[in-house]
Amino acid sequence: MIKDALEFSEKIKTLPGIQSIILMDYTGWGELIKDSNVTLVIIYRKKDKQTVEKIDSQLPEKFHVTHLNIKELKTDSKFLDILSDGLILYGQPVTVEAEDIYLKAKMIISYDTSKLNQSERSRLNRALYGGISTYQKNGKRIIKQYPGLVEQIDAQKIGKAVLIVNRLNASQITQTLERYTATYTKIPIWGY
Repeated sequence: MIKDALEFSEKIKTLPGIQSIILMDYTGWGELIKDSNVTLVIIYRKKDKQTVEKIDSQLPEKFHVTHLNIKELKTDSKFLDILSDGLILYGQPVTVEAEDIYLKAKMIISYDTSKLNQSERSRLNRALYGGISTYQKNGKRIIKQYPGLVEQIDAQKIGKAVLIVNRLNASQITQTLERYTATYTKIPIWGY
């Protein structure tokens, strides 16, 4: 599925007006595309009827495509919610301007370490937030400070075991949590 979507997006990405091509999780679209294996959303800077027709004529079997322009994203919030789970195959993340505020795709990640032993909890904490090492070398006390993943990807701690992160970097946090077997919940949001 992903390979087919990547090949198709490579084929069409240079057509006029295309800003982003996003591979969707079809479950977000419900009955509309239940027979499709691949669902793409194509976002245009300016939607051109000829480009849309050309893409639709080249569309592989079992593909479903929704064509949107930025104005349509601004006026229908259901598209923003659905796009939050998509994988960008081409282009940049979609930034939506609302009342002179530029909104960006972000993710709130809340995690639970209560089932981890103290050693695992400490290692996860160091991986996320960094730490300080102190040791002796040639009779001198050496202090080494190292950053954690949260600092490296410019995430923000907004509460105990709650982070807010750019959606593009969310997988780095979730992979780290999975490595230490911490449970977590993701909530996609739009923020600035």
